[in-house]
Amino acid sequence: MLRMFRAEFEGTFSPERLRGDFVAALAKRVRSGLFPRASQRRNRYAVVEESEKEMRFRSDGFLTSFNIGWNDVRVRVESAAGAPPRVRYEASFWGWAKYSVVLGAFLGVVLIACWLFFRPRVAEKSAAGEAIFWAMVVFWCFVWPWVLIAMHKRPAARALERLLAQMNEAGG
Repeated sequence: MLRMFRAEFEGTFSPERLRGDFVAALAKRVRSGLFPRASQRRNRYAVVEESEKEMRFRSDGFLTSFNIGWNDVRVRVESAAGAPPRVRYEASFWGWAKYSVVLGAFLGVVLIACWLFFRPRVAEKSAAGEAIFWAMVVFWCFVWPWVLIAMHKRPAARALERLLAQMNEAGG
């Protein structure tokens, strides 16, 4: 259950055929910019490790970390005798998650500041106002960031799978 709130995902990309220079081509794309039309400030990734069958890349900078959330990605080509090769990927987005938690804390500060300003008006109109307010603070500050983290996994994984498919098709 708690695993769903971890800022990590993994999966397998299994094309019918895998281009021979898949890892090298992916590393080249990472170095030249993963997203050709994206802003340079939101498109800074660095190759950390590279071999013939495996590579790892990382986001570099606040805007890149927050962009899609591929903060640390490992891609490994696996092949078994008689089976088509497949690509295993593992990714973490703890940088993206950190910004979500910080955003939740910021919302909490704003809500509490508003409460301090409007409390006398709310108290005279509703006895339940204070309980509702504190429930909102708990939700938006402590629950919502982790819900965002759980919801972000699938779209980030699909985007990575699309990138892997593009890289495989580009080489034919």
